[in-house]
Order: sequence, then C-alpha cells, then structure tokens
Amino acid sequence: MPAKHNTSYDADSVLPSRTPPAASAPVVHSAGASAQREHDRRSARREERIRSAHPRLGGLLLALSNDPVSTRVWAQGAYGERVVAAKIDELVGEHVVALHDRKMLRTDGKASRANIDHLVVAASGVWVVDAKTHTGTLEVRRSGGLFSPKVEALYIRGRDQTKLVHGLLRQVDVVRDVLASVKADVAVRGALCFVGTELPWFGNSIVDVPLVGRRGLAKILKQEGPFGLEDRADIAAYLSSTFVPA
Repeated sequence: MPAKHNTSYDADSVLPSRTPPAASAPVVHSAGASAQREHDRRSARREERIRSAHPRLGGLLLALSNDPVSTRVWAQGAYGERVVAAKIDELVGEHVVALHDRKMLRTDGKASRANIDHLVVAASGVWVVDAKTHTGTLEVRRSGGLFSPKVEALYIRGRDQTKLVHGLLRQVDVVRDVLASVKADVAVRGALCFVGTELPWFGNSIVDVPLVGRRGLAKILKQEGPFGLEDRADIAAYLSSTFVPA
C-alpha cells in the first residue's frame, strides 16, 4: 500500500524581506517575465473578443467576470517565479550566480517557447530550479519493493503530479548535455521549489529531486562544493550565452 506523509508545513509561510546584495556577475532580474507576458496576452485577447461581441456592454461584462483559470494560472506562475527568484537573489555574490527565466533549448539546439525558471550556479554545481505554486498538501507515494520495481509518485491535493518531476528532469538533461558538450565537469541537478504548498517534514524528495520551499532551497544552494567565485562566474557566463532570456 502506498506510504503517505501527513505531517506538513507551509512552503509559503514567509516572504523574503532582505534586499539582495550586489552580484559578482550580471544577474538578469526577469523572473516570471515570460509567464506574465503570456497572462497579459491571453487576458487582452479575451477582452478584445468580449468587446467585439458586445460593443455596448463589453466593459460591464468584463467587470462582472474574471479571466478563466487557464489564464489566471499564468499570473500565478509568474508570482511564484518572482518570489523564488527573490530568495535566490539573497544568495547572489557570496554563494551563487543566478539566471532567471531562460529559454529552453529544442532538440536542434535552438531556443524553444518553453522556459527554465531559474538556473543557479552554486559551489556544489548547477541547479535547475522549477518554481511551482500549487495549493494543498504534497505527498510522495512509494510502492513496490522486494519482488516488484520501486515506484515513486508525486501527489498534490490527492492528484498525481509526477509530470512535474519528469518535466524538470528533462530540463536537467538539456543543461547537463550543454555543459558536457564543452567537456565541463559540472554536476547538474534539479529542485522543485513550492510556494503556497504544504510540504512533508520527511521524505521530501523524489528520484533524488528535492521538494522544498524557499528556505529549504536556500539551504541547498549554500552547500559547500568545488566551485569558487571565478568558476561560478565562468559557468554562468557560458550558460547565459546558451540559454538566452525568455
């Protein structure tokens, strides 16, 4: 029977308040920009459609209704990216170099419409951080064992969201391949950072992907490793030229 973890904490309990220190390398403060643009585009298109269909009452209809959920989730995602970026930026200079909202690469090496929320170069290596704003309780369900393959699944509010892990791991593979192409011996790992989600106190990882809030993410990024300030700047410069701003 799948194991469940019921004890949890709120990953969005405290917003960062400290002003980020000066960076040792250029930092692009565009977190959430592409998601916000998509929200604005969808919202504007809906407004145009309603006003065209109802010239006299369009404004009233818009005032009495909200954007559909499929549009609002983009603004929610942009918010999550911004607050996670704010926490990461507190570590810029001493601990990390941060690249926010970068275009993902397609199989042909060209930029795609998809984006990587945060690329963070730390002493321990490169972290691909995906910000998520799902509400409700998160749990990792594990099954299998002695005579069957072990299976781990990510559930949020009782719904299977393992696809979030798979999506992140695809990004990790792309970043790892890019660095391997220039024979850079750099560890690349991924982390899911949740805003407004109740996380388990224990078992907060899945297939070696940490499931953290912002403070947990900061703890990971501050871990010691082989890469000093100059190394981090060089790695970030290469990644910045390859994964362009979204």
